[in-house]
Amino acid sequence: MTEGSQTPAEAGRRRVRDPASTRARILAEAERLFAERGFAGVSMPAIAEAAGITPGAIYKHFDGKAELFFHVIRRTVEATPQPTTEASLPAAVAAYAAKPLKRLRQMAVEVHYAAAKDPQVRRLLRRSLDANIAAMADGLAGARAVGALDTDADPRLLATAVMVFIMGQMHLETLAPQLVGDPAWRALVEDRIAAMVGLPRGEA
Repeated sequence: MTEGSQTPAEAGRRRVRDPASTRARILAEAERLFAERGFAGVSMPAIAEAAGITPGAIYKHFDGKAELFFHVIRRTVEATPQPTTEASLPAAVAAYAAKPLKRLRQMAVEVHYAAAKDPQVRRLLRRSLDANIAAMADGLAGARAVGALDTDADPRLLATAVMVFIMGQMHLETLAPQLVGDPAWRALVEDRIAAMVGLPRGEA
């Protein structure tokens, strides 16, 4: 077969040599396919073909579909602005309802659906949620210790409540699609999160 008649996958394999760029390509194609077809509707060979590599080569980068799925989720989350202090937490939670974050909400819904059916996804999700809640609880406890938060509530319970609020935001297209991108909803969420964690008025 001549170069001019090679398939897209073959052309991709010729172009992609650097492991880092190959990994990035896998993640990008996996994100697209998971968003389009859902976790159950995507196979590792399909992702490999879309990324322009052989089915076997994808396992040099990821042990399996569940692990790859969580790397995709992490990549999507890391592309989203994160709170830098407890004072910025209310705005960060409220921002999850913004229209540009539809892909993040879409992926979050899919990971919850996949966790109900796949034990490995369920374990990875539980581990991720526990780590995020623990980190948030540590931050809230530290802020309370220096007087930045006015609350006697248990930091871990507060962090869990915030995470529940975030999960609700992720399902907004199903629960109340008219509120996606709505300024009044965003302001209400920001105000309620600030009140819940004990942030003094005017600092949210």
